[in-house]
Amino acid sequence: MIEGNRPFPEPDRRYWRRRVNRHVRKARRARTLLRWTGILVVNLAVGAVIVVSAASVARHFATSDELAVRNIVIEGTARTTPEAVRDVLRGYLGKNVAEVSLEDVARAAGNNPWVKGAAVKRVLPGTLRVTVVERTPGALALIGGLVYVVDDGGTVMGPAGPGLAFDLPLLTGLDGYGEKDRAVALSRGVAFLLQLHEGFPDWTRGISELDLSRLDRVAVTRMDGGPQILMDPERIDRNLGAYLALQPMIARKVGGTSRVDLRWSKRISLLPAADGSATEHD
Repeated sequence: MIEGNRPFPEPDRRYWRRRVNRHVRKARRARTLLRWTGILVVNLAVGAVIVVSAASVARHFATSDELAVRNIVIEGTARTTPEAVRDVLRGYLGKNVAEVSLEDVARAAGNNPWVKGAAVKRVLPGTLRVTVVERTPGALALIGGLVYVVDDGGTVMGPAGPGLAFDLPLLTGLDGYGEKDRAVALSRGVAFLLQLHEGFPDWTRGISELDLSRLDRVAVTRMDGGPQILMDPERIDRNLGAYLALQPMIARKVGGTSRVDLRWSKRISLLPAADGSATEHD
């Protein structure tokens, strides 16, 4: 183009292209922002619906009579009965099964003296299933003039009586201990019986009493009325096998004995019943 004998400059097309591109990019960003805003709004709405629904379900679970505990099923009992365990859990009847603490139920089951531990499950709509592990009686214990049943770990289960009376060896000499030391003595006494039963089951079944009053010895009395037998608490079975093998010979050569001491290495001390003089057998 010519204006006044001078060429008229052509428009810079690159300039217009850049302006157009900016408008296009701006419109594109606006559409993208609008699209993501819509997606966010939809997600928030869906989330709100889920939260409201969950809260409604939670309120229903917390207040519905349909979820009240109506049945407590007890499994794993042998020495005690399901009814006896259920009796200590009756306080949970009527409570909402979804709100009951399973740990609290398991601890409450331990109020039955036979229950050593328990596992608890919820079974909807209204059942608690309790599987118990029972204690195994290990001995009787004379404490403060009363006889108690002790389990195989030395834990006192309760006074001997209906449901807890057993023909078990009696642990004595416990009143001189404090509470903590008595618990240790009970555990050791039951452990002595278990150890003896492993090596000498028939002989151990004839034990009537274990006197634990002294730390340097365990005094054993048997049901057959034989001699008192002193045993080493650090090695309860020391010399026992040799003594049982020598019993016929001791009866022939020594006669009756009132005390047998098995605590010494490779030596058995005998106290004859007649004159009270001690003899020893290697």
